[in-house]
Amino acid sequence: MADTTTVKVQRSTRDLLLEVGASRRQSADQVILAALAAMRRDDRRRLAADEAWALKDDPDERAEIQAIQQDRAGLHAG
Repeated sequence: MADTTTVKVQRSTRDLLLEVGASRRQSADQVILAALAAMRRDDRRRLAADEAWALKDDPDERAEIQAIQQDRAGLHAG
């Protein structure tokens, strides 16, 4: 049997967790794991977007991006 623990949350949070789990036919553990995975994906997307914004104003990075785009356009045209 897996190790388990108790997490104290408000009753309204527990009720929402159970409601979401019931609608998806998932356990509370599965709902929590899915929510945490989604949060991690959001964090990675946000980090990637922040990095992209920082690079867009760098002339060297911009030149490399344009070179890659031209290479890709050439591959699709040929």
